[in-house]
Amino acid sequence: MSVSTTPATGPDRAGRPAFETIPVGEGPHSVAASRDGLRVYVTNFLDGTVSVIDATSNTVATTFPVATGPYGVAVDLGGKRLYVAENSSTFVKVYDTDTGTIALDSGMNARPYGLALTEHPELLLIANAIDNQVMVSDLLTKPLGTLTGIDFPVGIAADANQFYASNYFEGTITVHDAANLTLHVKGPTPAQPQAVITVPRGPYGVAVDRHSERLYVAHFPFDTVSVIDLDSRSVARTITVPGGPRGVAVSPDGTRLYVTNFFERTLTVVPL
Repeated sequence: MSVSTTPATGPDRAGRPAFETIPVGEGPHSVAASRDGLRVYVTNFLDGTVSVIDATSNTVATTFPVATGPYGVAVDLGGKRLYVAENSSTFVKVYDTDTGTIALDSGMNARPYGLALTEHPELLLIANAIDNQVMVSDLLTKPLGTLTGIDFPVGIAADANQFYASNYFEGTITVHDAANLTLHVKGPTPAQPQAVITVPRGPYGVAVDRHSERLYVAHFPFDTVSVIDLDSRSVARTITVPGGPRGVAVSPDGTRLYVTNFFERTLTVVPL
């Protein structure tokens, strides 16, 4: 592995260790961390693989093939099922995290981008940027409906009560109710954002930190990650991450930020 010495902007980086970068596959796109903090999963868009990172050593434990053009990725609460969006097709597939084999697949009739899992109940959210909507699924067993009118959502993240969609061309993050989706989403349903957060241009991947009430937004291809204070719903600071950041994920304990670098074939680990 290699170590990057690129600092983050903002006073709280003073005295912290350099960023660490982990070589992964071609065109790393999205990243997800398991709830136990032991594994990090990276979809490699250009070579059709998933890199599985050992989070204790920051090394690639294994790589397994998926279909061409994987985009979004999400891991279930138990850490046994990995959801992968195939943007080059119209499928979301579920892989067994122990074996890397397909456990389930489902056609979307749309090109899926970002993925996120809600918690209560556990639902799969699928960003459909081309059609300006987010699809809601009962973990691919059946579709529940779509939230329409969300401007070109490419990235998506969820916590216990909200989900957050990056609106790439608008330069915003929209905040939506995630706790009552099964009650309100029946077929096509117009989205009613709880808030709209203005961010710098090119918002792509998003990740929420449950510990600090912070949202992290990768700006592709602009080499920055915005840190959003969810109380004030404003950008608190930015982190410089070279190489075309696309995907972001936060470790379960809130101590590390993982950023995929699309042009450099690496995953950056940022101490928080």
